[in-house]
Amino acid sequence: MFNLDIMWKFLLISISAFAFLIHHSTSNAHEIELGNLTIKHPMIPIFGSKMKTAAGYFTIVNKTNEADELIMVKTNFANAMIHKSKIDNNGLATMEHVEKVLIPSNSSVAFEQESLHIMFTALKEPLEEYMDQKVTLVFKKLGSKEIEFQVEKVSSKTMNSHKDH
Repeated sequence: MFNLDIMWKFLLISISAFAFLIHHSTSNAHEIELGNLTIKHPMIPIFGSKMKTAAGYFTIVNKTNEADELIMVKTNFANAMIHKSKIDNNGLATMEHVEKVLIPSNSSVAFEQESLHIMFTALKEPLEEYMDQKVTLVFKKLGSKEIEFQVEKVSSKTMNSHKDH
């Protein structure tokens, strides 16, 4: 009447399905709590395997009544700097190095395409999808915090959907 073999198969399938759902629901959220700051969806988009530079995008949310500043970015896989994209009066896009970024109290700052971003240059190895990269964000008050940026293969259409992160 009671088949133990069927019960074990059902249990294994149920556990596998639950693990799959948990992984996919949390990986889409990809938020990192750093005390009173939250880093939302840190990601590095890749367009192919021959890239020599890459950009990092994310949002910093400050949930305190005190401002902080992002003053440096460090990593072992490339040179890293904070940049801001600008378009001049002639329509020419340029990037300039930014020494620090103010994170105002009770607000957020987005690092996104055509705006603030982390510029990774002199990549030591090609970036590969699903091979997350460790990046240290250095804040004036909070100090150094190492987080992982998700490496995601994207198209230009996909990039536009990430502008809200």
